[in-house]
Amino acid sequence: HLPASFPPGLPDPSVFDHRWLEVQVATLTCPQRWVQYLRLLQESIWPGGLLPEYPRPVRTQEQKAAAEKQALQSLMGVLPDIVVEILGVNKCRLSWSLVLESLRQPLINRHLIYCLWDIILEFLDLSASAEESAITSSATDTPGSPKKMGISP
Repeated sequence: HLPASFPPGLPDPSVFDHRWLEVQVATLTCPQRWVQYLRLLQESIWPGGLLPEYPRPVRTQEQKAAAEKQALQSLMGVLPDIVVEILGVNKCRLSWSLVLESLRQPLINRHLIYCLWDIILEFLDLSASAEESAITSSATDTPGSPKKMGISP
């Protein structure tokens, strides 16, 4: 049963189609998006491919507040209208504000970066490539192998 305050005309949230969420996650984690994310990260750290000669000037409180406001507006635009309708604008804004506040914590940032790198490495399957490389090199470096004896195969 729907609560009395639930907006009419919207689908019952208990039977919300999870397909939309699956599609969004798949879209946000597809290889093309990872390339975009890595390029954005690279450009933000090394603008123009070079490290800056001087550190950036310290931002003022007004600049920080303006950047936070812009980030909050961008994040609010990510949510589909149905989610905003169900939760309400204030709860969505509060949730995103908590996310932004959490990202100001160095320990959380460090953990987040480690987790993202784990996901990227798992996605790229570099660990399997490293294992294959180790197996291949150990097989070719066995005693008596032509490579070890300086003889070309």
